Amino acid sequence: MRLMKILVLRNLVAIWAVVTALSVLSFPARAEEASDKSPLLTVVELFTSQACPRSPAGDHNLSKIADRPDVLALTFPVTYWDYLGWADTFALEEFTERQKFYIARLKDQWLYTPQAVVQGQQGISAEDTDALETAIANTRQLSLALPEPQLSEDRSTLTLVQDRLTSSANTVLQVVFFERGPITVEVSAGKNAGKTLSYVNVVRSLAEMNTDIMTIPENLRSLSCAVLLQDSVDGRILGASVCPSAENF
Repeated sequence: MRLMKILVLRNLVAIWAVVTALSVLSFPARAEEASDKSPLLTVVELFTSQACPRSPAGDHNLSKIADRPDVLALTFPVTYWDYLGWADTFALEEFTERQKFYIARLKDQWLYTPQAVVQGQQGISAEDTDALETAIANTRQLSLALPEPQLSEDRSTLTLVQDRLTSSANTVLQVVFFERGPITVEVSAGKNAGKTLSYVNVVRSLAEMNTDIMTIPENLRSLSCAVLLQDSVDGRILGASVCPSAENF
């Protein structure tokens, strides 16, 4: 009986050793991810317009996910509805062109607002909260953790160590400057006349970063910023990292 107990104990120890070894081998990526200060971010870009009567619902839905630590939510106001009696006060033509860039590459999508593009890979109506959550979940594992951008004390320069990035000839680094908000706009004409619209993370500028160090224009230094690593051919966003907040300086 004593010999049987010893054999059983030895078997249990051997099994435990195998399980422990397998556990260590199975989760190297998670351990590496946890040790990185930069979280994995899913980028959600909202194309919206103050002249579109359906856009306020998308604006509201974006605001509900903007504070999530796993999401970088960005508002890109577009220009093509300005003829409806109200010119969007934040819209830039380059944002309209960015949406067209996605439309040419995404399946079953067309130019409309409010449209959400998730990780540069999936386009959906921003009015559909369930579809938005599903798209975020489906693309989360495709994101890379980029090194956190470094800002000078006066926020005049931004530095990113590019040799740590996974890149190819098609990838570009983009720096996006945005106003966190919330920002409100009173619309006095057009389809949304009489409404007060609310926005979060309104993009003010988007520029490519071609070197490790970028000089930030003075009018953008008080804004929040983030760096996107994007495939310039198919539009996929490979990773993103948010700059330290202005409150830390």
